[in-house]
Amino acid sequence: MPGFLTQYLAGMETWENLPDNYIRGVIRTSNHAFLIGLQGADLFSFDLHALEKRGLSYKTNSIPLHNQENAALFNHMLDYLYQIHGKELEVCTSYVAGFLCFYSMDQTAAPYLTYRAYGNIGPGEKARKAAAALQEVETVIDTVLLRSHTHMEPSQLNFEALTFASKKDLSSIGKLIRYAFWATYHRKIPQSEIANGLKNLRRKTVYLQPDARWRRIITHATARTSSLLPAGGKTIYEDFLPDEKDYMNTEGRPWYPYPGCPSALHLTFEDIYRIALRKAADFLEGLDSCLSWGMNREDLIKEILDYAPYER
Repeated sequence: MPGFLTQYLAGMETWENLPDNYIRGVIRTSNHAFLIGLQGADLFSFDLHALEKRGLSYKTNSIPLHNQENAALFNHMLDYLYQIHGKELEVCTSYVAGFLCFYSMDQTAAPYLTYRAYGNIGPGEKARKAAAALQEVETVIDTVLLRSHTHMEPSQLNFEALTFASKKDLSSIGKLIRYAFWATYHRKIPQSEIANGLKNLRRKTVYLQPDARWRRIITHATARTSSLLPAGGKTIYEDFLPDEKDYMNTEGRPWYPYPGCPSALHLTFEDIYRIALRKAADFLEGLDSCLSWGMNREDLIKEILDYAPYER
């Protein structure tokens, strides 16, 4: 749900603030796998939570199904990590660490982003307009965060490097997700799923490149055929994009994390971002305890199960 840059910035800040432990070192040596993990389920060609619900672990009526699925998925990822070694283990561990950061940010930020996006469209309007409204919210927040946290504009980033991974690393990650998805959902996915997801992501981020002429050529060539293009032919990210509608909620306006919520929240997006970073750090330290110290994984799985930043 959060945009590409929000996930990237949150993951890198989480890594920078980790203690000097095994996970921090693995991410340093296999950073491309970590960056892929930061985009989590956004790289898949299907909706994880629309799949048939079979084979899930840790079922309990008091925990949302979304958390159950993620807990089961991570549990099976850990099963796979315990079966491999060497460079493949480092790559897959770095990817899992990124996916945990994605989960933390997605769970924390999605309620606010959804509230703001759907507040911009009228009742009964088409899903395409809802998707465009969500993209607008994500894009502005992405750009503002990049500017405020790094003092950079989108055109100054090398997006090709942020979406790169070697074929060998992609093969290792592909084996991991094939195993985990089959064990969790009883669904076979192609080995190329991650590679294709990265290709689609690059098609979207071509608009981020500073060469405006190249953007126009690509837009003209693909505007009639690609569903990945932004509505209205605009670039996904623009330098010096202002937050005219206060999507960062710096004024602390009220918002509701779920339908029927009895009381409004006044958190800014910076508050939400910091909550997600703290939880991501907890997840990664739990992962470190499992892999480098041989601690029981149950504590980490329970943290994933219980994570509900806005109680119902």
